[in-house]
Amino acid sequence: MRLICGLLRLDGEMAQPATLDAMATAMMHPGLHPAIDRRLDGPLGLAVLDFTGAGGSLFERDGWILAADARLDRPGPDGAEAAILAAAHDHGADFPDRIDGDFAVALWRRGSGELLLGRDFIGVRPLAWTWRPGGWFAFASLPKGLHGSGLADPGIDPVAVGSQFSQIYFTGADSGFTDIAYLQAGHSLRVRAGDAAPPRPHRAYRPDPAAVGRWRGTLEQAAGTLRHLLEQAVSTRLPASGPVACHLSGGLDSSAVTVLAARAMRRGGGRVLALSMTTPTAAGPADRDERPLIAAVLAQEPDVGHALVHDLLPLPGLAQDPDWPGAVIGGHDDRMAAAAAAFGADRILSGVGGDEGATYNGANLYARLLREGHLRTLLRELPIRARMDGLSLPRTIYHRLVWPLLPDYLRSRIGRWRGHPKPMDPHHGIARYLNPVIRDKVMRRRMPIVLQENSPVERVRAFADHHIPMRCAYYAIMAARHGMAVSFPLLDRRVVDFMLSLPVHLFLADGQSRQPFRRAMRGILPDPVRLATSKVGLSDDWFIRYADRKAELLAALETLRMAPHPLVTEIFDLDAIAAGLDLLPEPEAAAGYVRTRAGPSVGGGPVWLSFMAAHALATAWQFSRIPDRRGA
Repeated sequence: MRLICGLLRLDGEMAQPATLDAMATAMMHPGLHPAIDRRLDGPLGLAVLDFTGAGGSLFERDGWILAADARLDRPGPDGAEAAILAAAHDHGADFPDRIDGDFAVALWRRGSGELLLGRDFIGVRPLAWTWRPGGWFAFASLPKGLHGSGLADPGIDPVAVGSQFSQIYFTGADSGFTDIAYLQAGHSLRVRAGDAAPPRPHRAYRPDPAAVGRWRGTLEQAAGTLRHLLEQAVSTRLPASGPVACHLSGGLDSSAVTVLAARAMRRGGGRVLALSMTTPTAAGPADRDERPLIAAVLAQEPDVGHALVHDLLPLPGLAQDPDWPGAVIGGHDDRMAAAAAAFGADRILSGVGGDEGATYNGANLYARLLREGHLRTLLRELPIRARMDGLSLPRTIYHRLVWPLLPDYLRSRIGRWRGHPKPMDPHHGIARYLNPVIRDKVMRRRMPIVLQENSPVERVRAFADHHIPMRCAYYAIMAARHGMAVSFPLLDRRVVDFMLSLPVHLFLADGQSRQPFRRAMRGILPDPVRLATSKVGLSDDWFIRYADRKAELLAALETLRMAPHPLVTEIFDLDAIAAGLDLLPEPEAAAGYVRTRAGPSVGGGPVWLSFMAAHALATAWQFSRIPDRRGA
């Protein structure tokens, strides 16, 4: 794994080694000792932090200097750096679309005094930047390389963090810091010494919605092709030597990656560590529990090691991550990365991205088939689905066809009338805990909901303009703290392109969605995992643990009210948070609220309502500890 950083002076001054040292130091977690390679060339300074021990980090050829954090699928005979330089030379600003793999790179062309940045099509490797007019342009793999070195202001962007709180991930180029932007996935950015205006990122990855769904063939042919591509995607991401770690949640995506990695590593005598996170106790509907699914994978692959961590409740007082405002240090993802590092792995393979592609999980697929006229498929699939769900055919038709075809505003209104608002509802969902003054700005910033209509435009947007790059960045931040990289086989370019090419009627078969993946995984996944209809984890345990701390949470809220912090009150509605916390039962009564089947809590409301209030409180507490410099 590598991290990169650099600075281009815009004022005619020379780049200084102390600045590069400050950026590199800001990105290093205590206890890590990477090799650092620096290069100064007039106004430009570049540095690479190499955690692999391979050395020779910066690459120079034909008047170019390259700083790269890269793993290419097909690097070519001269290596990844030479392939990147060739792509930049031949394709200019479009070069990120012409290389397959995981990369964030910076190229300096001495003759023209031009700096070119690029990031892979899906954003596996992060890259952030800042601009100081008349001063400098600076970039770093991690935001703290910029604000921790004094090159960017560490001030929080209220609208960005409000959007992130209400939808889990940041939108687009948002980093959560006012002065820092991410270079978006599949983009490049060009800067020249002396530029007076900030650079404008160029979109290189531009999938065409008109090409979506054009593949022709049978379901079995699609399953066979997908299986081959997945085996290839996993094998190209395995280390040449040493062990590898894999996320294992019990779902289709992570289970497939873990099993395929285990079989490939076994052939070469390598070791695999599975990383799992669960709640401390199995409280809630049994069919939502991931533990039996995890156990089924481990029983099938008995030589796979296993590290289990329990989730960490967001609570007031936890230390804030310097790269991701609102996240905490020492959370379950952080601890899983620590376990992988202790195992000796230098990378983690994750199943992120399956829902949007390899295991396509779009909502309302039956309605989409009706819109496209696939009546034969519907006549075959609806009765099978009714039997599998234990429902009558008319009731299945209502749930799968009639309800999805109702206008969204009407479905939302009915949900609210029943006391079950959607989490993404702009006023009654998670956003209810935001200050109403900022809420409209947050709604305009937030990502649109995708994979509801399953249209070609939506399917493209899910990869090119949605949350996946930010999810990748989050995991990269967690892993970088331990000197590791993360890679995502289900986001392999060949897998993504193939899944975009499939028509939607191939996503339903045998009474189940997430085809042709389920058929592709015959003989690979245990059937309890391959055929599972749900795996979402057990939130009831969170409910009980928060109820146990109700008095503590209310006391913390009162502390915030007694000394209101401007940033906190700008972002959050403390009265709404109080109302959400009041929904928690008293500790002695909490066990009576545990559900035996999926649906609302025993108290009648959505299960997320109260624990998202607690999450809002924890985030507000973090922000209240940031010094208020607005009046300075």
